[in-house]
Amino acid sequence: MRIREEPSEHCSNRNQKETTVMEQRRTQSRSWGLGRAAGLALAGAFLLTTAACDSLLDVDLPGQVEASELDNPGLAQTLVLGAVADFECAFTSTSVATGLFADEWWTSSGLRNYNIWGSRNEEVRNFGATGCETFTSHGTWRPLQTARFTATDAIERIEGWDPADVPNRDFLIAQAHAYAGYSILLLSEAFCEVAFNSGPAESRESGFQRAEQQFTNAIERAQASSHADAANIRQMALVGRARARLNLGDMAGVESDASQVERDFVHYATYATTSQRRRNKVVQRNNTTRDMSVHPRYRDLEVDGVPDPRVPVEVTGGMGNDNVTSLALQQKFDSESDDKPMATGREAQLMLAEARGGQAAVDIINELRADYDLPEFSSTDDAEIMRQIVEERRRELWMQGIRMGDMIRYSDAELGEYTWETGLNQKNEPYSSLTCLPIQDAERNANPNIS
Repeated sequence: MRIREEPSEHCSNRNQKETTVMEQRRTQSRSWGLGRAAGLALAGAFLLTTAACDSLLDVDLPGQVEASELDNPGLAQTLVLGAVADFECAFTSTSVATGLFADEWWTSSGLRNYNIWGSRNEEVRNFGATGCETFTSHGTWRPLQTARFTATDAIERIEGWDPADVPNRDFLIAQAHAYAGYSILLLSEAFCEVAFNSGPAESRESGFQRAEQQFTNAIERAQASSHADAANIRQMALVGRARARLNLGDMAGVESDASQVERDFVHYATYATTSQRRRNKVVQRNNTTRDMSVHPRYRDLEVDGVPDPRVPVEVTGGMGNDNVTSLALQQKFDSESDDKPMATGREAQLMLAEARGGQAAVDIINELRADYDLPEFSSTDDAEIMRQIVEERRRELWMQGIRMGDMIRYSDAELGEYTWETGLNQKNEPYSSLTCLPIQDAERNANPNIS
């Protein structure tokens, strides 16, 4: 799957307010990309420092934007677009970090902040609290919390304004709920525990329930909207809610949601080369800087002797930057400006396969394979069918930020390539026993409700 976006405009003057809108031409879905979120000025502990051209409300005067300046219904769309931009930055950063942690990638860098992820070292508790803007950052906790905060802050503000003053009110609220849901979903899939708004630590299950509610709100508001893209936000939220319910073991809920998603639906996170926070970091860190290499588990994959086009990889025969790790390059995305799928009908179909099982699951697998002219799968053994479902997920959803959650969900059953590596990695560094990310020390130190 190769993805493109229209060129974006970016600021050339520090006094200019950036409101870039990315319109997708090749899919039903529409996402927006722009600079630093306006609502981020209100994020308190989550406030980040950015370059001049990354700020939506960048001005020459020192200091932060006053919260009162954002209490303006005319900024409703700007606030929501800012939340979307924060999520897109968090999404690509998180997918790199969790991909290194959960074996989509081998670290091929000499930098310590790469190597700790590649060996699942305990030090990850100090590195996921970084932002997603810098070149070597592997931010997870902080970027996702920032995206969640800006989305929910936008919702609260818009809900408090006179509906007559906010065009497309239901649509904007639906969009913000959907992105808040995905932020919480990714946090809950990756971390051992979650916490919100200086509250106590909560279980992953509690996080999935929170995400489920956000998606429910998004679906309801999208249904109430007449906006041209409301149906796309509804489908995006249905995929997200089905995924939250899959993590909760609610197969009836998965069936209800995933069956409503069109098979060819795709919703993208958009990227560009206008600033570091806008870049597709998978391409940057694998194909450009070569600080990570495709893990051997994803190299030379075939289906009954036929090369699998869903996992296109070039094994170069060379070495990465560390001169230790064999270099393999992904070929799914062409450039750092390529967009990444974040919610798709194909993911929904695979969730349906898991919910239904049996011949219904076999039929779904073969329908998806047919799009790539791959050989059909055949089995009547429930255990074998389940193993194939999770293997299809591994290949179909490669590099889409799903691997970490799946590793946690499936590893106990030891299903195929869903076992955590032990012993020494390719750099002779020992893997730790971690199989989920601990709440970051920065959060523990700042949050009085977490010991």
